[in-house]
Amino acid sequence: MIGRQNWAIIPLKGFMGSRLGDVVTSNKNLGLAGAAVLIVGLFCPIVTLPFLGNVNIFNDGTNLIALVLLAIAVIGGAMALNGREHDTLWPGVAGAVILVYHFATLQYRLSQMRSSMDELKDNPFAGLAKTAVGAIQLQWGWLVLAAGAGLLVYAGIRARRELEQPLTALPDSPAKTVAGISTLLAVGVIGWTIAGGSIKTAGSDTGQNASGLSSTISDGVGLPSVEAEGPGPEEAAYIRNNLKLYGLETKYYESMLDGRVPGVDFKIKNNGGRTLNRVKVKVVFQDSQGKPIAEEEYSPIWVVENSYSSDNNTPLRPNYIWQNEKDHFYNAKSVPSEWAEGKATATITDIEFAPRK
Repeated sequence: MIGRQNWAIIPLKGFMGSRLGDVVTSNKNLGLAGAAVLIVGLFCPIVTLPFLGNVNIFNDGTNLIALVLLAIAVIGGAMALNGREHDTLWPGVAGAVILVYHFATLQYRLSQMRSSMDELKDNPFAGLAKTAVGAIQLQWGWLVLAAGAGLLVYAGIRARRELEQPLTALPDSPAKTVAGISTLLAVGVIGWTIAGGSIKTAGSDTGQNASGLSSTISDGVGLPSVEAEGPGPEEAAYIRNNLKLYGLETKYYESMLDGRVPGVDFKIKNNGGRTLNRVKVKVVFQDSQGKPIAEEEYSPIWVVENSYSSDNNTPLRPNYIWQNEKDHFYNAKSVPSEWAEGKATATITDIEFAPRK
């Protein structure tokens, strides 16, 4: 009987050891997958902005929130890789807190922007402002980011249950270090955005475009402003005396996505002594008789604080020249077929000076 009992126990121990190894490997894979998905999410579109299109949170590595989330993903992946799957809980929770805070803040401020449209009901440019605000849409990148943080949290909770360890336990120095760094990163980036965040809405500053809408969200997503007025006297004089728009080319271009479409290309040189944060250009398309039949507006220069997109987020400094990247052009898909190819005029309609230092 004793011999039989020993033979029965040995396979059971082997089976339990195999099961435990499978669980550890599974938790490790979950942690690594969570870190990888969180990193991928940094490059996925999280919002669509008028004129800018889809933008992601990484923004060429210039966004602090993205860098913090990247650090959190690296910490979580390192914990999983080194057999400390139970410690992926802390970076996962930190990432989730950051994402929830910024998503909620963005939703709130978008709601504030939309509600401020009521103040423009008697403004002739209200339709333009509402169209621009209505074009702002959240994108699926948020789901990818949430999935990455969620996997890190799930891997940590699952590993702690297997070890019969309390969820908030910090049994050794490495666990305390990871928890401390994760907490510091989350609190730090949220505190930074609260300290530097600001909302500017129509009517909130009577001395600043009271009839227009200007909204800048500086704690995660930079949203472009919609100006309801044309240039002031100083701006108009600067446009007339110091800005040169040249090299205008309007023709049908071959687009990989849309096929043959009307397009626009041009250059702008700043011959003055001021740096410009925004330049607006209006292109008027003409038929074969030279009569205008359509128009498009573009903002080749548009500096938005903490924007996720860097396509046109560089100011136009004195003596600098702006031009499109090679083989790039501005799309004009709404131009009707009656347009005579090559017949168009382009005008700089408004500018915004950078603050003097």
